[in-house]
Amino acid sequence: MKIEVWTDIMCPYCHIGKIHYEKALQQFPHADEVELVWKAFQLNPNLPDKGNGYPVREYLVKSAGYPEEGIDSMFASLKKMADEVNIPFNLENSLAANTRDAHRLIKLAAKKGVDSLVVGKLSKAYFEEAKDYSDWDLLVSIGKEAGLEEDEIWQMLKSQEYLYEVKQDIQEAANLGIDTVPTFLMDRRQAIIGAEPVELFVKVLNKAYDAWKNRTEKEGMEVSKGKSCNADGTCEI
Repeated sequence: MKIEVWTDIMCPYCHIGKIHYEKALQQFPHADEVELVWKAFQLNPNLPDKGNGYPVREYLVKSAGYPEEGIDSMFASLKKMADEVNIPFNLENSLAANTRDAHRLIKLAAKKGVDSLVVGKLSKAYFEEAKDYSDWDLLVSIGKEAGLEEDEIWQMLKSQEYLYEVKQDIQEAANLGIDTVPTFLMDRRQAIIGAEPVELFVKVLNKAYDAWKNRTEKEGMEVSKGKSCNADGTCEI
């Protein structure tokens, strides 16, 4: 069963959602039959790249139009979610930057079967460590930690490689009506939008698997929606 996940590194709910999904997968008896495909999405493709990111609080106020009190409320909610899965919360000090090259690194990693590992390391760098995920030195370091060769990473970064694939993922999302991340699309029948609880992931995984095994005809998509980030760059509070 194919599970496609549209995600963006700068979406904090994507990090939490990935952790919830992975915990649910541990409770899913057919995990060995799942094919996971990471799809690129960019909440703001106009942000600076190559290590020129700036404080996320400044971004939220000046670019996304958040009121200060709204930001504090969102941070408090995210910290609670982070505490529940026992991961550090450092979003208050994080940086907003262009995710294009991070997505290209994920595409390169997919060729070696370590894309999930790279997604996790990139999200950790943003959400937990407040690092600039657009910085090429950081991307090379993360790629190497995941088992990629340093030369191939640098070659990719200095080229146009995977730019087309990233654009294709974004266009595919638009074609499917996906404008919010994270979106977990299971067999193109069941969708979970946002960082929903582990229990819901388990329920939807089982339902999607049963439908996949017993599929007889095309059916509409069923969606479960939680907190997420929208295509205009705003995240729910």
